[in-house]
Amino acid sequence: MKFNEYNYVFLDESGKPEIYSSKGVNLVERNLATKYLVIAAIRTSDQLLIQQQVTDFKLLLLKDITLKNIFSSVYTLDAFHAHPDYPVVRGKFYKFINTLDVKIDVIVVEKLSCFEPLKRNPGKLYGVMAGQLLKNICHQSHKTEIIFSRKDSKLKLRQELVYEVERVRLEYLQEHNNLKTQFIISYMHNPHYTHGGLQIADYIAYAVFQVFENGNIELYEIVKNKIGKIHDICNKKHFTRSNPLKLST
Repeated sequence: MKFNEYNYVFLDESGKPEIYSSKGVNLVERNLATKYLVIAAIRTSDQLLIQQQVTDFKLLLLKDITLKNIFSSVYTLDAFHAHPDYPVVRGKFYKFINTLDVKIDVIVVEKLSCFEPLKRNPGKLYGVMAGQLLKNICHQSHKTEIIFSRKDSKLKLRQELVYEVERVRLEYLQEHNNLKTQFIISYMHNPHYTHGGLQIADYIAYAVFQVFENGNIELYEIVKNKIGKIHDICNKKHFTRSNPLKLST
């Protein structure tokens, strides 16, 4: 991407940032919460094209006579969502992602390895890790719009998320004063069904999450060559196309 282009970054996660219950019980240790949080970022300079391509692909599946038996009033495929989607739809959408002109980055968080203040505050944990993911990729265009997949509409939660991301981003800029600082960055918070970019992020996060949380590498294998980088931040590991994620790692 050229520096003067407008850049759109769509983020969604798999797994939850919560570790402790309201009564202080460690939910992860009791297998009542996920061990990992995975956040995926999808970058494009043409968000309208991505939206159109995802919409067209959905219509193609809905017209596929070999799939007609799976669609009903219960499952209408209003939007792609990795966890509830039927396996046949899931497999087709992962292969479709490989055809798109997008850049993909992922951060993996082993929650129990985080610092205690982050363990105790799931909102802060999510915001800090989203900031770590974004800090390297949101300074590559003059204008960047960051779109979070968020179900909640509480202003305070949205503000806290942006605050943590901005704090990490500005610290990164201070440490790398060779970077240009004249950026325009804006933040949006939309439900995942509102844009194809968020649905792609959901699928990528889910595939990587399955590897770390459940030892299931099948879905990741479909899209591993499309993912630019996976940062296993707590274990200080990086996985790329030339060094792909493996179960042994």
